[in-house]
Amino acid sequence: LLNKRDNISRQPINLMKFWLEFKQEFTLNNPDAIGCLRMNMDGNNLTVLVDSMHLQQVMWNLCNNAWRHSRQDENAITVLIRSSGRMHISIVVADNGKGVPPDVRNHLFEPFYTTEKQGTGLGLYVARELAHANMGQLHYHPEMNGFELILPKEQVQDE
Repeated sequence: LLNKRDNISRQPINLMKFWLEFKQEFTLNNPDAIGCLRMNMDGNNLTVLVDSMHLQQVMWNLCNNAWRHSRQDENAITVLIRSSGRMHISIVVADNGKGVPPDVRNHLFEPFYTTEKQGTGLGLYVARELAHANMGQLHYHPEMNGFELILPKEQVQDE
């Protein structure tokens, strides 16, 4: 599971292009979610330095969780993408469900902790490990009812 760190291939990923492809794939797999994912991007050319498969896996996990816990209406999932300081980009995946109860929050990223009958309890644990492997972070923000993935921005070399 975690030996993925060994063969990590971080490359510049344009988040608008990534999101459009990701959203298409997500709604193909979750037809009920068509029209229920909104994305707001602050800036039109945000590029992160990340392993594309890892980004895919983390976003899949966050959006799946968000959809499952949302009201599953047209405001179910909101994704906010913006710069965070000069060096990073923040991707927040929020849903309009009830939020994570306080007693569960401390356990969110623990391996094998789950509130789902079919859950492995590895989703958020793996998501955070993959964020860390890509020099990023993953946090839960109760006030936003969402998870924030922070990744390094592609640094354009100044001559």
